[in-house]
Amino acid sequence: MSADPVSEEQGGNRPVTDGKSDVSPPRNVPHWTGWLLLALGVFTLPWTANLAVYLPDKSEAAHYNASWVGFDLLLCALLIRTGWSLLRRRAYVEVTAAMTAVMLFMDAWFDVLSAPTTREFVVALVLALCVEVPLGVFCFWVAVRAEYERRRREELMSALIRRLLALNRRPAARRGHRLP
Repeated sequence: MSADPVSEEQGGNRPVTDGKSDVSPPRNVPHWTGWLLLALGVFTLPWTANLAVYLPDKSEAAHYNASWVGFDLLLCALLIRTGWSLLRRRAYVEVTAAMTAVMLFMDAWFDVLSAPTTREFVVALVLALCVEVPLGVFCFWVAVRAEYERRRREELMSALIRRLLALNRRPAARRGHRLP
Protein backbone atom coordinates (compact mmCIF):
# COMPACT_ATOMS: atom_id res chain seq x y z
CA MET A 1 0.00 0.00 0.00
CA SER A 2 1.31 3.45 -0.83
CA ALA A 3 2.45 5.93 1.83
CA ASP A 4 0.11 8.54 0.37
CA PRO A 5 -2.79 8.97 2.84
CA VAL A 6 -5.37 9.01 0.07
CA SER A 7 -4.05 6.34 -2.22
CA GLU A 8 -6.45 4.49 -4.48
CA GLU A 9 -6.28 1.36 -2.33
CA GLN A 10 -7.42 3.36 0.69
CA GLY A 11 -10.40 4.90 -1.08
CA GLY A 12 -9.03 8.29 -2.08
CA ASN A 13 -11.43 10.56 -3.90
CA ARG A 14 -11.84 13.82 -5.68
CA PRO A 15 -13.52 16.80 -4.02
CA VAL A 16 -17.29 16.88 -3.75
CA THR A 17 -18.97 19.61 -5.78
CA ASP A 18 -22.60 20.73 -5.73
CA GLY A 19 -23.55 17.95 -3.29
CA LYS A 20 -22.63 15.31 -5.87
CA SER A 21 -19.67 13.03 -5.50
CA ASP A 22 -17.52 11.30 -8.06
CA VAL A 23 -16.61 8.67 -5.50
CA SER A 24 -18.02 5.20 -5.25
CA PRO A 25 -20.60 4.40 -2.58
CA PRO A 26 -19.30 3.06 0.68
CA ARG A 27 -17.56 -0.27 0.07
CA ASN A 28 -19.17 -1.79 3.12
CA VAL A 29 -22.71 -1.26 1.72
CA PRO A 30 -23.35 -3.82 -1.03
CA HIS A 31 -24.31 -2.49 -4.46
CA TRP A 32 -27.60 -4.43 -4.49
CA THR A 33 -28.94 -2.42 -1.53
CA GLY A 34 -29.68 0.52 -3.81
CA TRP A 35 -31.68 -1.66 -6.19
CA LEU A 36 -33.55 -3.29 -3.31
CA LEU A 37 -34.61 0.01 -1.74
CA LEU A 38 -35.53 1.50 -5.09
CA ALA A 39 -37.72 -1.52 -5.92
CA LEU A 40 -39.34 -1.49 -2.48
CA GLY A 41 -40.19 2.18 -2.87
CA VAL A 42 -41.77 1.55 -6.27
CA PHE A 43 -43.67 -1.54 -5.09
CA THR A 44 -45.03 0.38 -2.10
CA LEU A 45 -46.95 2.65 -4.46
CA PRO A 46 -49.71 0.06 -5.21
CA TRP A 47 -50.07 -0.57 -1.49
CA THR A 48 -50.58 3.16 -0.98
CA ALA A 49 -53.16 3.22 -3.77
CA ASN A 50 -54.96 0.35 -2.02
CA LEU A 51 -54.99 2.37 1.21
CA ALA A 52 -56.45 5.36 -0.61
CA VAL A 53 -59.37 3.20 -1.75
CA TYR A 54 -60.06 0.98 1.26
CA LEU A 55 -59.22 3.01 4.36
CA PRO A 56 -62.24 4.65 5.96
CA ASP A 57 -62.63 8.39 5.53
CA LYS A 58 -62.93 8.82 9.29
CA SER A 59 -61.67 6.87 12.25
CA GLU A 60 -61.85 9.28 15.16
CA ALA A 61 -60.04 11.72 12.88
CA ALA A 62 -61.14 13.66 9.85
CA HIS A 63 -59.36 12.62 6.63
CA TYR A 64 -57.91 9.50 8.21
CA ASN A 65 -57.24 7.92 4.83
CA ALA A 66 -55.54 11.05 3.49
CA SER A 67 -53.17 11.15 6.47
CA TRP A 68 -52.07 7.54 5.95
CA VAL A 69 -51.77 7.90 2.19
CA GLY A 70 -49.64 11.02 2.65
CA PHE A 71 -47.47 9.27 5.20
CA ASP A 72 -46.96 6.25 2.95
CA LEU A 73 -46.20 8.48 -0.05
CA LEU A 74 -43.47 10.15 1.99
CA LEU A 75 -42.16 6.71 2.95
CA CYS A 76 -42.16 5.70 -0.73
CA ALA A 77 -40.25 8.86 -1.62
CA LEU A 78 -37.65 8.17 1.06
CA LEU A 79 -37.19 4.54 -0.01
CA ILE A 80 -36.78 5.64 -3.62
CA ARG A 81 -34.43 8.50 -2.72
CA THR A 82 -32.28 6.26 -0.53
CA GLY A 83 -32.06 3.56 -3.20
CA TRP A 84 -31.34 6.14 -5.91
CA SER A 85 -28.69 7.80 -3.74
CA LEU A 86 -26.94 4.48 -3.23
CA LEU A 87 -27.10 3.62 -6.92
CA ARG A 88 -25.93 7.06 -8.05
CA ARG A 89 -23.21 7.16 -5.39
CA ARG A 90 -24.45 10.39 -3.88
CA ALA A 91 -22.88 11.98 -0.85
CA TYR A 92 -24.79 11.93 2.44
CA VAL A 93 -26.97 8.89 1.67
CA GLU A 94 -26.83 8.19 5.40
CA VAL A 95 -29.30 11.03 5.99
CA THR A 96 -32.06 9.62 3.79
CA ALA A 97 -31.36 6.08 4.99
CA ALA A 98 -31.81 7.18 8.61
CA MET A 99 -34.97 9.12 7.74
CA THR A 100 -36.37 6.06 5.96
CA ALA A 101 -35.65 3.88 8.99
CA VAL A 102 -37.44 6.29 11.31
CA MET A 103 -40.46 6.46 9.01
CA LEU A 104 -40.61 2.64 8.86
CA PHE A 105 -40.55 2.40 12.66
CA MET A 106 -43.24 5.07 12.93
CA ASP A 107 -45.37 3.26 10.36
CA ALA A 108 -45.11 -0.01 12.28
CA TRP A 109 -45.91 1.71 15.57
CA PHE A 110 -49.00 3.54 14.38
CA ASP A 111 -50.30 0.63 12.29
CA VAL A 112 -50.18 -1.69 15.29
CA LEU A 113 -51.52 0.79 17.83
CA SER A 114 -54.31 2.17 15.67
CA ALA A 115 -55.71 -1.19 14.50
CA PRO A 116 -59.42 -1.13 15.40
CA THR A 117 -60.09 -4.90 15.34
CA THR A 118 -58.21 -7.97 16.49
CA ARG A 119 -57.79 -9.18 12.91
CA GLU A 120 -56.34 -5.84 11.75
CA PHE A 121 -54.10 -5.77 14.83
CA VAL A 122 -52.68 -9.21 13.99
CA VAL A 123 -52.09 -8.22 10.35
CA ALA A 124 -50.41 -4.97 11.44
CA LEU A 125 -48.25 -6.80 13.97
CA VAL A 126 -47.15 -9.41 11.43
CA LEU A 127 -46.31 -6.69 8.88
CA ALA A 128 -44.45 -4.72 11.54
CA LEU A 129 -42.39 -7.69 12.72
CA CYS A 130 -41.76 -9.23 9.29
CA VAL A 131 -41.41 -6.18 7.03
CA GLU A 132 -41.31 -2.70 8.56
CA VAL A 133 -39.04 -3.25 11.57
CA PRO A 134 -36.49 -5.45 9.73
CA LEU A 135 -36.40 -3.00 6.82
CA GLY A 136 -36.00 -0.12 9.28
CA VAL A 137 -33.08 -1.92 10.94
CA PHE A 138 -31.59 -2.53 7.49
CA CYS A 139 -31.89 1.17 6.61
CA PHE A 140 -30.21 2.12 9.89
CA TRP A 141 -27.43 -0.31 9.03
CA VAL A 142 -27.00 1.39 5.64
CA ALA A 143 -26.94 4.80 7.38
CA VAL A 144 -24.31 3.73 9.93
CA ARG A 145 -22.07 2.11 7.31
CA ALA A 146 -22.34 5.08 4.94
CA GLU A 147 -21.59 7.53 7.77
CA TYR A 148 -18.58 5.47 8.80
CA GLU A 149 -17.22 5.55 5.25
CA ARG A 150 -17.85 9.30 4.90
CA ARG A 151 -15.97 10.02 8.11
CA ARG A 152 -13.10 7.78 7.05
CA ARG A 153 -12.79 9.68 3.79
CA GLU A 154 -12.93 13.02 5.62
CA GLU A 155 -10.08 11.88 7.87
CA LEU A 156 -8.02 10.85 4.84
CA MET A 157 -8.70 14.21 3.18
CA SER A 158 -7.73 16.07 6.38
CA ALA A 159 -4.49 14.09 6.56
CA LEU A 160 -3.70 15.01 2.95
CA ILE A 161 -4.41 18.69 3.56
CA ARG A 162 -2.21 18.71 6.69
CA ARG A 163 0.56 17.04 4.70
CA LEU A 164 0.29 19.56 1.87
CA LEU A 165 0.29 22.48 4.32
CA ALA A 166 3.38 21.07 6.03
CA LEU A 167 5.15 20.83 2.66
CA ASN A 168 4.32 24.45 1.85
CA ARG A 169 5.72 25.64 5.20
CA ARG A 170 9.15 24.12 4.58
CA PRO A 171 11.82 26.56 3.37
CA ALA A 172 12.40 26.58 -0.37
CA ALA A 173 15.95 25.24 -0.03
CA ARG A 174 14.71 22.15 1.79
CA ARG A 175 12.16 21.43 -0.94
CA GLY A 176 14.93 21.11 -3.52
CA HIS A 177 14.66 24.63 -4.95
CA ARG A 178 17.70 26.79 -5.52
CA LEU A 179 17.64 30.17 -3.91
CA PRO A 180 18.45 33.11 -6.23
